[in-house]
Amino acid sequence: MRFGFLLLLGYGIVFGASSSPLLFEPLAEPLQKSTVSIEKLSQAPVMEPNKNILRNFLSRVDVTLSIGKELGAAKEVDKELLDVYLKELRELSRTKEAIDILYRKSLNAAMDQSDKKSFEALISAPMDPLYHPRIRSEVIAFYRKNYPNHSIKSIEALCDEQALEQKSIQIAIEQEQAYEEHLRILKRSEVSGVKKTAQIGSRNSVILSSESNGAGGYEFEVENLNPYRVTLSIDFESLSNLKPSARLPLFIEVPGRSKKKVLELSRLSSAARVDYRSSYGWVRGSAFAVHQDDYLYKLPFYKGSNVNVSQGYHGDTSHKGLSAYAVDFPVPVGTPIYAAREGTVVGADGSSNYGGASPEYRKYANYVIIEHSDGTMGNYYHLKQGGAVAKIGQKVVKGDLIGYSGNTGYSSGPHLHFSVSKVDPISMRRPMNLPIKMQTLQGIVLSPRKGDRYTVQ
Repeated sequence: MRFGFLLLLGYGIVFGASSSPLLFEPLAEPLQKSTVSIEKLSQAPVMEPNKNILRNFLSRVDVTLSIGKELGAAKEVDKELLDVYLKELRELSRTKEAIDILYRKSLNAAMDQSDKKSFEALISAPMDPLYHPRIRSEVIAFYRKNYPNHSIKSIEALCDEQALEQKSIQIAIEQEQAYEEHLRILKRSEVSGVKKTAQIGSRNSVILSSESNGAGGYEFEVENLNPYRVTLSIDFESLSNLKPSARLPLFIEVPGRSKKKVLELSRLSSAARVDYRSSYGWVRGSAFAVHQDDYLYKLPFYKGSNVNVSQGYHGDTSHKGLSAYAVDFPVPVGTPIYAAREGTVVGADGSSNYGGASPEYRKYANYVIIEHSDGTMGNYYHLKQGGAVAKIGQKVVKGDLIGYSGNTGYSSGPHLHFSVSKVDPISMRRPMNLPIKMQTLQGIVLSPRKGDRYTVQ
């Protein structure tokens, strides 16, 4: 699935940006990276029954890479050859998914049978399934149980990755709007009093209230006082003689500065008493947003400037798990920051002058957050004190000045942390960064990595 997604992005590069270099070889990069592990797997006795599948895959990747090089070197695109290339990439992607399934089954069998020899052979040739959170946890648990007296380097690396992912999730929760949960549902008469003290982003800035529907039941209304959309969840610990109008738990998107009826509880029997125990929660952003994958983001710096990447996608320190798709640009304090995409400013704070390489500084990060037309959020973090130039509610276009970089919050040095996010549709309560395409003078960047250097177009 990971490669299929990149293939679609690559297809957009070929036909969606005619003024940029036509890059074909990068479309096969995910497959090429997997060949090292698959080559090693093909030599392992545990994969002997599937050896022909693995060897055939490797030879087809070599042929496909040569086609990509031929397309990239040509002055004009051979449409027929391009069709062959894209078709072969899709078929190879399906084969790779089948190999991943075989790998996962073999790994599960090795752990079920306590077959240490096969287990070690498989984890020494790491494939994508090994990095799935559930499978990774099972592998680590098996390792800790069966290898108490010596360590295996590749699994120690997995343990480190798991710890970093948990850390990055915690950072994301605390920095990019913690999930507010177990909030009390108010009576409609209490709402006006709460609204008087509610501030943007505070727990009571999303208010769920109820009142009788006149037929022995209740209707629920939510009011979002924030300028941004939120994902609301409602659940009930108990319901007595009441039937909900929607499936529970209920998850719903609520636009910024809006009020709407979201649920009704109908009385079942007029003879029996009614009662309910409930709570609700919310998180900034939408779990239902569909990112516009073909959008070309601008690098958030001055046109013509050169910028480095100190931590890219799947970085070594904090870009793990739901925070994997973020980019850190090391730039001096006071560097102008520009909107990478148009939208509405829904978050801005430049009040802090504190920062350091310790978690205790997380809450002091200055930032600007821009809500895009597709419901995603552009996040610009670690701005300097007074560096949030854009104001909440302001409409900005791509390239507008929105702030100045700094070193506030949990930061080991001056840099800009940039990401595009939505609410994770699995947990419904955590921000999840998304892969994007960035336009640079060198071409379209799909996967920024540490050490990359780009010129702002």
